[in-house]
Amino acid sequence: MKRWISAVSVLAVLMAFAAADLDAAPFYEGKVVRVTVGFSPGGGFDLWARLVARYLGKNIPGNPKVIVENITGAGGLIQINTLFKETNADGLTIGHLNGGLILSQMMGQPGYDFDSQKFIYIGAANKENPVFVFGKNSGIISAERWRTSSTPVRVGGVVPGNSIDNCDRVMKDVLGFPTQVVSGYQGTANIVNATEKGELAGAPASWDGVKTSRKKALDSGEIIAILQCVKKPLKDLPNVPKMIDFAKNEEQKKSVQILIHDANDYSRPFAFPPGTPKERVEILHKAFQDTLRDKEFLAEVDKMKLTLEPTTGEELTAAVAGAAKQDQNTRTKMKEILFK
Repeated sequence: MKRWISAVSVLAVLMAFAAADLDAAPFYEGKVVRVTVGFSPGGGFDLWARLVARYLGKNIPGNPKVIVENITGAGGLIQINTLFKETNADGLTIGHLNGGLILSQMMGQPGYDFDSQKFIYIGAANKENPVFVFGKNSGIISAERWRTSSTPVRVGGVVPGNSIDNCDRVMKDVLGFPTQVVSGYQGTANIVNATEKGELAGAPASWDGVKTSRKKALDSGEIIAILQCVKKPLKDLPNVPKMIDFAKNEEQKKSVQILIHDANDYSRPFAFPPGTPKERVEILHKAFQDTLRDKEFLAEVDKMKLTLEPTTGEELTAAVAGAAKQDQNTRTKMKEILFK
């Protein structure tokens, strides 16, 4: 009798799982899932959003079509505000968010009309991993040449509070490099274009985005990677110095740690708006993680020589919650650096 009851129990569990799959498929079948990006095509955010989108649909029960929509403006702020306030939380829209704005929102910046801890994070495929690239014609062919420049060096930005601008500001106002920050570009692709044309000396940009879209210019030496804004050297740049190497004291190191290193851990999240039904979040969370293990996806990542650094939704949620725990004194100091 006990064996019979056990067999019935196992059958019931299997039927429950099968029913869950059947319930999931009808919702997403025939639907369109949008992945929104806050920057123009050609940059690192757009690159990864499109790469994930190409494989995400086949890992969602019902195999919906997945498209990427660029909602540009204010360094991704329009996109992230829209996702939080105006997007229908029906499980059909995912935002690929600019994590630099998460830090700015925690500092109480006006216009940041979202609560970063209320987004529902489903994972990340990689990190921003910013690297300063400069045009050869600028004459700034090393970090040391920048540090000792007799005149302010023009570097590009998007908007105060963006991760790119944060790197600029830390170099200028924490590490004391002679710098003129020129903000207002729509994304890193536009900034690198301006660098190649000589409008700017250089700027930070996602290394994956640069080495993919500007491979020819890097190979020819027209643009040069002179400084990386990461904890550990990127495998492609073992001999390029790190930002924190130029920190002279503990206070400077702490600023680099909070504003650059810690922020890099949640720099590229994919998230749902608050209120998305739990069962749809679970479906997409699993589909996202399955995508990052998909053989065809991994083959394309390898072919493009990109850096895959998977992060789960739980890890992102914890990283964002940790960043929110900074004391008011620290927040005030960080705000002065990024927004003065």
